[in-house]
Amino acid sequence: MSQLEPIHYGLIAAVVIAILFIILFFVSLKQKKKSLTKIQESHKQQNESLKSEHKEKLDHERVENKKVLTKQKESHQQEISQKEREIDSLKLFSKNEGEYITDRHLLELRDQLVNERRIRPEDMHIMANIFLPKDPLGKVRQIDHLVLTRTGIYVIDSNLVSGHIYHGITEQQFNDFPVLGQVFGTLDLNPNKEQTLLLEKQSNNKTAAFHSYTDEVKEVDGTTEELQRQLELKYTPTPIIYFHPNEVSEATISNYSQDPNIKVLVGEKQLQHFFNKFVFHGRFQYSVEDLERIMDEIEKFNP
Repeated sequence: MSQLEPIHYGLIAAVVIAILFIILFFVSLKQKKKSLTKIQESHKQQNESLKSEHKEKLDHERVENKKVLTKQKESHQQEISQKEREIDSLKLFSKNEGEYITDRHLLELRDQLVNERRIRPEDMHIMANIFLPKDPLGKVRQIDHLVLTRTGIYVIDSNLVSGHIYHGITEQQFNDFPVLGQVFGTLDLNPNKEQTLLLEKQSNNKTAAFHSYTDEVKEVDGTTEELQRQLELKYTPTPIIYFHPNEVSEATISNYSQDPNIKVLVGEKQLQHFFNKFVFHGRFQYSVEDLERIMDEIEKFNP
């Protein structure tokens, strides 16, 4: 057997080195593949985790939104129920249809003003069929509607009528309405003082009759003074005589009064106009706490 030449030893060494490099290459490739697999698995786990977190967040938001919606529905239903109770209560305590209609108009007006953010709910309160204790003359006074606002207190006398109202009539109008002079004489009314007359259509729709409403106007005016005295109010309440048409356009008015204290209104539009123009554009007379105190005092009169 011949001895290997040096060149043969070199070739063997080269082959061995090549094999070692090949082995190292495959080992490195395997490690890189494992590392890549780990990275892919890590990314996959992160994606799964993000998906799970996102799903949980959506589920949580869905549950919370459902709770909020349920609360809103419950609150809305409670508000509707409260309004229905208020209306039923007003029906119960109002003595006639005219009072009930006025109650409804006042409630709708208050809700409108609150919805328009012109007032807060605590800035306006409506009370119906209020009785005051006996005054110094031993008389019990009844108030159809009492409206409490921060700009003033209003005593409203409600009437459901069909016909025409002549308010503030004196002998100065007799030249324009000669028949009123005869009515004054028939009803024995003082022509030198303002009178309020109703020319009311009768139920048969073929006749009409004059009625004097002057005593009722004076009664409302006196009630405001008595209310101020008994509740020790800082300001005298405003008396309002409100005539609501029995049917649409069945009540009209001719107002000649020079008395700025008593307001005579006919129909829902005039009622709304009065409160929109005058009531909530004046300066504050009472605080929210004042209104609460006044209501508490009135409830003591009406247990």
